[in-house]
Amino acid sequence: MAWFAIGFIKLQYFRPTYDTTTALTIIICARNEEKTIGRCLTTILKQDYDLSQIQIILINDASTDSTVFQAESVLKKTKINYKIITNPIQKGKKASIAYAISLANYEVLVMRDADTFTTSTLWLQSISDFYKTTASDLIIAPVVIANNFGILWALQAIENNVLTVLNCGSAYFKKPFLCNGANLVFTKSIFEKVNGYTSHLKIASGDDVLFLEDVKKVNGVNINYLKSEQAIVYTYPAFSFKQLIQQKIRWASKFKHNKNRLNLLLALLSFSINLTWLFCLFYCFFVPQNGGFILIFVLFKLIIDILLLFLASRFVKNRGLSWFGLPVGLIYPMYACVVAVASVFIKPKWKV
Repeated sequence: MAWFAIGFIKLQYFRPTYDTTTALTIIICARNEEKTIGRCLTTILKQDYDLSQIQIILINDASTDSTVFQAESVLKKTKINYKIITNPIQKGKKASIAYAISLANYEVLVMRDADTFTTSTLWLQSISDFYKTTASDLIIAPVVIANNFGILWALQAIENNVLTVLNCGSAYFKKPFLCNGANLVFTKSIFEKVNGYTSHLKIASGDDVLFLEDVKKVNGVNINYLKSEQAIVYTYPAFSFKQLIQQKIRWASKFKHNKNRLNLLLALLSFSINLTWLFCLFYCFFVPQNGGFILIFVLFKLIIDILLLFLASRFVKNRGLSWFGLPVGLIYPMYACVVAVASVFIKPKWKV
């Protein structure tokens, strides 16, 4: 964990310079997002950016609600260049995104999810300036759980914040292993160079991390993490424990197909530590007279978790989470073990 923390600290914050206006194609894949697509598009249209340099392609992924109507009602009021399309082949999200990319006017592609939004009006400017500064083939940008309240929200937000430290830190050392398709930037050239999603097209998930693994295999590829508050995209938390578990099972399903050794090592290490932590906690409770040294391990893990949370919270500006650090630290090992076991025995249910 120290390796990740050092990388996170050493990676410099990026501030927009306002020197560039890169032509960008924003691709949004949406399925039954009538409640969120409006805010997603509105916050894009409010960007402090030359919108004549922007193309929006919204992919209707077999929605059965009013997603398309809601999107059209927002976009038609503007002069922005946009397309609302349906993949004529209907082979899932990856094929839909690939089809949208074939229609993109510009070289730099920005991936977004329909259930996300921004609070900064400099989101696009930060991407443009960072792309020009680094000449990146792929840019990993931050995704944060939107502010809410309650232990379920805190559990998700804290986990996401810690993953942000791991993601950012590994990218600093040129060993990125995570990214999120809700805020991901790459060039059309690199997409074509790796033949798109061909190597994992039949796997339902993984349009982000499995694609990242393919990109990493390209000689001389330039992958960077955009550590900028202005680049943050927010997504909504799961609102029930059942919904959260299903979400984690879906995410776990794509890691089964990920051959990255760092991913496997971290997964095994995390499961082992959390399981050991639970054992130690119960041992201290039932055999308190022999629990002195074991209690030290329990407290040490809590301290490490809280320090990682502190690092991330300074970046994503949700320091109020610190109040939840101790209770979440106590229940997280049980939650992590439940998710790990459930992902083995329960098949993922995809969004309908």
